[in-house]
Amino acid sequence: MLNGLRIGLISIFLLVSGCTNQPVPKTIAESEITLFGNMKLWEIEQISPHLYAYRYTFYRNFFLIGEEGVILTDPLNQEAASILNQELSKITNKPIKYVAYSHSHWDHISGGQVFKDQGAQFVAHKKCQENWIDNPNPNVVKPDIVFEEEYTISVGEISLEMYYWGPSHDNCRVGLLIQPDRIMFIADDANPPNGLNMIYGAGLADTYIYNLVPFFLEAEKLAKHKRVKTIIGSHMSFQDNPMNLVSGTVGSSNVIKQQRLFYEYVIDTVQEALDDGITAKEVPDYLIQSGALKNKIVGYDESKMRVLYRRITNFLITGE
Repeated sequence: MLNGLRIGLISIFLLVSGCTNQPVPKTIAESEITLFGNMKLWEIEQISPHLYAYRYTFYRNFFLIGEEGVILTDPLNQEAASILNQELSKITNKPIKYVAYSHSHWDHISGGQVFKDQGAQFVAHKKCQENWIDNPNPNVVKPDIVFEEEYTISVGEISLEMYYWGPSHDNCRVGLLIQPDRIMFIADDANPPNGLNMIYGAGLADTYIYNLVPFFLEAEKLAKHKRVKTIIGSHMSFQDNPMNLVSGTVGSSNVIKQQRLFYEYVIDTVQEALDDGITAKEVPDYLIQSGALKNKIVGYDESKMRVLYRRITNFLITGE
């Protein structure tokens, strides 16, 4: 009972404290093709004088335009990269100097050859490079620059800081910090408007669960130290329920803490069930039937939660 009250109070605090002024993205280019509803297949939004977000279907990257050139992030795929390349030429005549990879998953980082052909240097964490050596993809451009802990890319006064906090969602995901805007980006997680939203990939494939909470604690520390107020979402998300899809381009940096709490709540809830003598096989159904976290996770989905509970149970028993 006390634990449930604590979770509820934290959720209310995060909601209230997240209501700070945020930049209002302005659409400057969009597809003529509709994805669904009022959402276009792709769009480019300007967030600040030098910061832009590019959404293609449900995926999003961002790019920076500085005095010395352009910094791009995850190319997404060949078609998305081709469209972005065409639109970039309408926005700036600055050269594309760098492409920064957020992690190693092909669905985010394929298609960069069109930028490599223009002389761009590709930057990634060292473990991403190792992943592509072991499991190459012809559509993934190998990095020219690799790093282990931190790396900063600059194009004049505009820069992108890259931070590695250990394995999380794949073994080489990094947190990205845009300067001087003080805006963060964490691929595949922490999507506005709410980090307590039901996650899409409940199976947590290629996820190092043991370091998820520590990863987000480090992200929170960085956000506090660097006075970050805003985060860019790498995916579209939803408001209040999964049927109410929203762009989710920007949101409060409190989403980072909410995402950490999402994982923390699920791990702790499964551990409590095991400690109470519930067998591993029974844990998912037991927690579904008891309604655990039903009022805490936004867009709670029983089928996804059953998968998630099973995955976390396996982790807590095997360590994998």
